[in-house]
Amino acid sequence: MTRITDLRLDACWPTFSFYVTTHRCKQDPQIVGSIADLAHAVTIAGHDGPELLGRLRDSGLELPALFDGYGYDPDKKRLCPEDWVRRQRRVRGLIRPLLPGIYMAWDADRGADSTFAASIRRYGRIASDLGAAVLLALDARWLAKRRELVVEALRSAEVPVALVLAHQRDPLSTRGAVRGLRHVTQRVPRLSLLRSDHGAVGALAFGAEHAAIGLTTSTRHYATRAMGAWKHPGRTARLFVRPLLDWFLVTAIAGWTAAGKDVICSLACCGEQRLERFLDTDLNENPHNMNALADFANYICNAPPSDREFEFVELCRSATSRYGLAGYDGPEIPKAQLTGWALL
Repeated sequence: MTRITDLRLDACWPTFSFYVTTHRCKQDPQIVGSIADLAHAVTIAGHDGPELLGRLRDSGLELPALFDGYGYDPDKKRLCPEDWVRRQRRVRGLIRPLLPGIYMAWDADRGADSTFAASIRRYGRIASDLGAAVLLALDARWLAKRRELVVEALRSAEVPVALVLAHQRDPLSTRGAVRGLRHVTQRVPRLSLLRSDHGAVGALAFGAEHAAIGLTTSTRHYATRAMGAWKHPGRTARLFVRPLLDWFLVTAIAGWTAAGKDVICSLACCGEQRLERFLDTDLNENPHNMNALADFANYICNAPPSDREFEFVELCRSATSRYGLAGYDGPEIPKAQLTGWALL
């Protein structure tokens, strides 16, 4: 997957990328190369993303790319749409330029609906003029409580749309958000979901053309300053457990006394080793997480289009059946997002 191709996001098959920040790329220069072996593309977040990827191109990396300019975050550098799109277009292998981004805060007042729709239409006109896609950070309650409005507004933009979901912890844990995301992805063409967790695979199953999956808590959703992003204390590794389709602290995994195969990873990254070995802070959990997520995403991307929805929901239902088993001292209850997918 390392050779640059004409990766079309309107093809009949969905694609996925891993979402990483420029800071992370500078800290770990090998991570983008690792992504090239597992995903269809990379999504790089940060105002200097195009320049950073340009340098990686010069060193031989070939991988299609998207860029998140963080324009929806008031704490980040403000970007001029025209200049930002121009800088993205300079990079070889660009999938599609995105606008810097705007944020739509939740407003329970029905009178705000017209403002919401007008803002997206206005932003859509800017994107159309520049030949770019809209980047929209959206409080998850819009999906949960106003899904028809979201569909109408995004369709009215008449350009491709990339969504980032905002929440203190897990956007898709909001009651109704999973059904809202399914509704939107089924009805809005040329839709992508960026800066997401494994729920992005659900978006692909129900019609999104691209999804970018983050590897850390801060890159799996957006939280405004007012939301106060929640962070688990300490630096304990958090692992994606493929059979359970969710993230768990390695300390919790180590505490499961009758875990059996559910805490053994059979993928090439681990070779049947126990996941509790990541209690050793010298070990890097990223190869495991990336391989486990890629295995999940590729299973759905490679499924026949008519089967994707069914296959995804069946995987989620199978995962929930592993919780609370008699004699299994592991996780008792699946988290809200997984339950939401399994109940579709």
